[in-house]
Amino acid sequence: MSNDPTAPLLKVRDLRVAYKTDHGLQDVVHGVDFDVYPGEAVGIVGESGSGKSTVLLAAARLLPSNARISNGSVQLDGQDLATLDQRTLRTVHGPRIGMLYQDSLRALNPVMKVGDQVSEMLRAHGYVGDRDEKVVDLFRSVGISDPEGRVSQFPHQLSGGMRQRV
Repeated sequence: MSNDPTAPLLKVRDLRVAYKTDHGLQDVVHGVDFDVYPGEAVGIVGESGSGKSTVLLAAARLLPSNARISNGSVQLDGQDLATLDQRTLRTVHGPRIGMLYQDSLRALNPVMKVGDQVSEMLRAHGYVGDRDEKVVDLFRSVGISDPEGRVSQFPHQLSGGMRQRV
């Protein structure tokens, strides 16, 4: 991380995204620029279908396989995410960048206990400690009541706010 608190944490410049269609590449995002500074919250507002989610998926390098960044750069603390290979990108996802969906049911597997899903994320990112204990600690740190009991519940058994925190 940068030691300069006045520098943007996330810098997006001339971001363009295209989707592969039966008629070739179709541009859907055209030249988006924005900065996010440490401690700052940024909202992206627009009509349904205007590309808000696509911009954020592109910034996090989480686009679906039929989409690609066709131009521009996405720098996280000075590191261009667009140039990272998948292995290096996995070290960035989770600890450094991620997405919190408003519709949290889309982000969670409905047939898997929430504690197991968080434990799987910890494993995927190389956490080597006691994952069960860490999941309870994480649930507690984000204000989930009865974290020991919640880890064995399924997403539909939690409130929308709890699902977002998971």
